[in-house]
Amino acid sequence: MQETDWLEPWTSTTGARDSYLRTFAEQLARETSPGHALHGVPVQLIGRGNGDDALFELLDGTGRVALVHLVWQGQQTPPWPATAIFASLEAWRTEHMIPESREWLE
Repeated sequence: MQETDWLEPWTSTTGARDSYLRTFAEQLARETSPGHALHGVPVQLIGRGNGDDALFELLDGTGRVALVHLVWQGQQTPPWPATAIFASLEAWRTEHMIPESREWLE
């Protein structure tokens, strides 16, 4: 996605410090436990939403992205942290970001 494609309240993490990106990936790994869809899946933070919402690219070769509401605590019991997986960045944009932005701006 290009920078101009991000709609409020979402922002790209392009250009963010590696330590910032690593913090989110490590927190996600800390919160997921066996049975969670993202447990053990390598990820890269690509966007931040409102509050604790984070968008991760799944680095498993599928092209999928995951919207995660982090709880900023230790390991959780599935289905926590709340997660929605989308087939692609464009699918997330169409199915989630655009509708959420409309609500956000109303």
